[in-house]
Amino acid sequence: MSKKHKGIWFYGNAGTGKSIASKFIKKKIKNSILLDGDQIRKYISFDLGYSIKEREIQIKRVYGLCKIAKQSNIFPIACTVYMNTKIKKKLINQNILPIKINRDFDKIKNRKNIYNHKMKNVIGKDIKNPNLRDKLEITNNQTIKKFYNKLTKIIS
Repeated sequence: MSKKHKGIWFYGNAGTGKSIASKFIKKKIKNSILLDGDQIRKYISFDLGYSIKEREIQIKRVYGLCKIAKQSNIFPIACTVYMNTKIKKKLINQNILPIKINRDFDKIKNRKNIYNHKMKNVIGKDIKNPNLRDKLEITNNQTIKKFYNKLTKIIS
């Protein structure tokens, strides 16, 4: 990974491959920590629901954990479903590389039950993703090997 980047943050709809990407990168970068949004929600943000307001609180918490990791000279690798302009700007200022992961909705809707149930506040289903004019996006529609190759190019 370029020396200027001090962390990486994947975001995108559920089922796009954020956790897979994070685990792959974790194996490649020494002295790193994986900050998975699902795990943070389970152990830290269990008081939150899934409204936009609560999702914004969640990403602020993940961002705070990234800053703590950086202060300890640990490379944070975060992944969340939601992202907003304010946090994305903060990431860039902290030299944490934000990367959106996309995948065809038809490929994920049958993999993730959240898209087929009557859950509310699901990003990509009944909440639109904010338009963040993403500079770096990865599309994960091919084989896992091709996905890993794309990730390897980013960190090389």
